[in-house]
Amino acid sequence: MGRIIFVTSFKGGVGKTTVSAYISSALAAMGKNVLVVDGDYGNRCMDLVLGMENAALFDGADAITGKTSAKNAIISHDTVGRLYFLPAPAFFSGSLSPEDTCAFFARLKEDFDYVIVDSSAEDTPTYRAFARAAEDALVVSLHQSTAIRAAEKTGAMLAELGFTNIRLVVNCFNVSAAEKGRLPSVPDIIDRAKLQLIGVIPCDDNVPINQEQGLLPFVSKGKLLPYEAACINIAKRLTEKRVPLFKDVYKPKKLRKYL
Repeated sequence: MGRIIFVTSFKGGVGKTTVSAYISSALAAMGKNVLVVDGDYGNRCMDLVLGMENAALFDGADAITGKTSAKNAIISHDTVGRLYFLPAPAFFSGSLSPEDTCAFFARLKEDFDYVIVDSSAEDTPTYRAFARAAEDALVVSLHQSTAIRAAEKTGAMLAELGFTNIRLVVNCFNVSAAEKGRLPSVPDIIDRAKLQLIGVIPCDDNVPINQEQGLLPFVSKGKLLPYEAACINIAKRLTEKRVPLFKDVYKPKKLRKYL
């Protein structure tokens, strides 16, 4: 049976969608069947990051409410094998039944090794329906105090909802500023967020450029970029492998040497 992972933060702009897409792409590169679910029904943009804009006829709400089947709503990625996508509706004014949502995701676990749910930044009934269907949570924080505080708040709320496996992803980490004491160190971030760390993704100017072109990581046959190496490390930890925090991140190798 697959695992459902809820990627979240109560602060917008921290990179939840980017982290969801890139970790999903990393897991797919490792040979896992992965479904990315756009759970942000108020501000959908996963289709843009995946390079799958206007590729869907149906959406997640259609499938969860029974208007169509999961098979009709889920679409496969054109260039990344084993990667699939369930889009959010363009407009959504209703709410999802938690019971229907849980039942729908339980069926998805039969077909996918990992289901990665990209959440909204607001605590809404739809947010809670997706959260209830998940088993694990990744809280995303930027490398700055406001985002770290939001991560702490998010982690506390997830614990109240019953999550027992909540882990932290630090996005856009500036190693130079941390070493000079201008931004928090990794131990400081963990202490402030009060969450177990699963990975640190470094700042990389290639990310917005690649996103604008709808390019996912791990499609190049050359050496990985630093953020790609960091996402592979996180994906390995999700599969219960022990990987040093910054292994090969600042001296990346070719993808085949990671797998």
